[in-house]
Amino acid sequence: MNRSPKRNHVPRETIDEIRSRSDIVEIISECGVALRPVGRNFKALCPFHTEKTPSFTVSVEKQIFHCFGCQTGGNVISFVQKHEGKSFIETIEWLAERQNILLPTQDARETANQKRIKTLEDLNHFAVEYYHRQLLTERASESARQYLKHRGVQPKTLRAFQLGYATSGRREIVKAATDKGFTIQQLVDVGLIKDEDKGPQDRFWNRILFPIQNERGVPVGFGGRALSEDHQPKYLNSPATTLYDKSNILYNLDKARQSLYKQQRVLLVEGYMDVLMLYQSGVENVVASSGTSLSENHARLLKRFVPEVVIVYDGDASGFQAAQRGLHQLLAEDLRVRVALLPPGEDPDSFARQHGVDAFTELTDKAINLIEFQIQSAIQNRDIHRVDVKTQIVKEVTETLLNLKNRIERTEYIKYAAKELRVDEKTLWDQLKDAGFKETSAPRQTRRGKVAPQKLSARAQIEHQLIEALIQNPALLPYVKSQFDCQHFTEPRFVRIAKLLWEADTDDERMDIQTLINDSGDEALNAFVSSVLLRKTPPPNLQARVEGCLKKLRNFHLQDLEQRVRSHALAEGADEMETLEQLVRLSNERRALRGRDAEGTHDENPNEGRS
Repeated sequence: MNRSPKRNHVPRETIDEIRSRSDIVEIISECGVALRPVGRNFKALCPFHTEKTPSFTVSVEKQIFHCFGCQTGGNVISFVQKHEGKSFIETIEWLAERQNILLPTQDARETANQKRIKTLEDLNHFAVEYYHRQLLTERASESARQYLKHRGVQPKTLRAFQLGYATSGRREIVKAATDKGFTIQQLVDVGLIKDEDKGPQDRFWNRILFPIQNERGVPVGFGGRALSEDHQPKYLNSPATTLYDKSNILYNLDKARQSLYKQQRVLLVEGYMDVLMLYQSGVENVVASSGTSLSENHARLLKRFVPEVVIVYDGDASGFQAAQRGLHQLLAEDLRVRVALLPPGEDPDSFARQHGVDAFTELTDKAINLIEFQIQSAIQNRDIHRVDVKTQIVKEVTETLLNLKNRIERTEYIKYAAKELRVDEKTLWDQLKDAGFKETSAPRQTRRGKVAPQKLSARAQIEHQLIEALIQNPALLPYVKSQFDCQHFTEPRFVRIAKLLWEADTDDERMDIQTLINDSGDEALNAFVSSVLLRKTPPPNLQARVEGCLKKLRNFHLQDLEQRVRSHALAEGADEMETLEQLVRLSNERRALRGRDAEGTHDENPNEGRS
């Protein structure tokens, strides 16, 4: 497997080769989207939002996708980035490995480091398979099999999560791994053994093992559950290694990704068994923090996949505290946070088994917002009527409100908190200001759904037509660049697209749409480009359309210049004769444009603005 060379060390020609050899229909189908042929294209239910009628379209000919429901689009690289939650370089690595294309590295030191990491990953793969085989076949693993059966783990779940078992022998993994050519030091480096005075010892002996993968599905560590109460601690995780950092890992994120995109929310639980049993019951949008407090990296990781987190922690005091610690990290990433309160003594695993998955789903659907949770947990555990207690709760609520990004939510939560705590709203606002709160601009929308079409002005419609023509036929770009300055576009998104088009077309090479998508880093732009390529049938004479658009846009630009001359004359008291001469010259230019337009290009836009 290739490992993370910097983006600027992957030549464009290598990226182009990877993209051209990666068939978009094959890749999207491999990612679990059920495409069906419709004419020359393929269609499916969109994997990025919930819909009943397929609006997700894939073009084999153009190698792009677009959803006409949620306005998401791009090429094979941008699809993998969004669907799998990968960065650009991770996507390039994934596609390159699939096509057996070697990526360049920076230097010999990095090459050696990549080789070392690859070996450690191979060792973890070997250990997963070894322990899994031990659980399934070894007579010494019967107690582990019985334990899992008693907990309700079905054979298909056991295999899907590749559960394993480390027997009571203290050196079995050492012998098995060294027989395969791995070294003692490598076993230490991935945390599988402890190199003690009495020799190397299996870290996880007599434990059921839960392989821990990163979001890309690469095994990076293990969680071990002791079978004997005398064997402490009950749960033991791998130590921090080159591959495993618990602040960057969420258990089951690799399997949950597709469900997260569809559900647009994640259920966050504490333990491995909670995940297994919920997943087995059909609740797939679930990940676990594995008993670890949520970190800033966890929050950023979740932000890549969903806009909303529902925390489902055990219904006891420690569960409340664990949820409380993680809230601010999530809020700081502008995630919506709700908390599902389980009955005392219950955890997600036991609740789902006892009451059924429908009851669990109903409980999570009714999860309360974070301020409610914070206040209700305080009321349950403390005497809220005491002044010192109320003061402390107000301080805690203020800290939460400080991390909220959405102004409307903040205002509504302040109203709710003031009512429940029986304090004045102004008191909470004053507390916020004292804590350094400053009002920000309106929040951006985070949840993707149906996007209403934006109504364009007459001028913007013509800009739209010109941009479309250039996307449909990039060969026209050099001519348009020679006739029109991209700064003269007025619609902000067309200004942005025009600048990228102008910059992409150079004397050395012509603009390539796929490269534009790769380089833009702008989801809205990629969606616009894919929409144009899939929705619009190019008119028979794009050159004529471009000429017509240019003339109309020049006319608008001349109107702008006339207005500026008049405004300048009024503001600065300019020479009247000089001003008049400028206006006459501009008027003559506009008249000449209209004359040429009447003789030449047919008016393709009946909504053209009148001067």
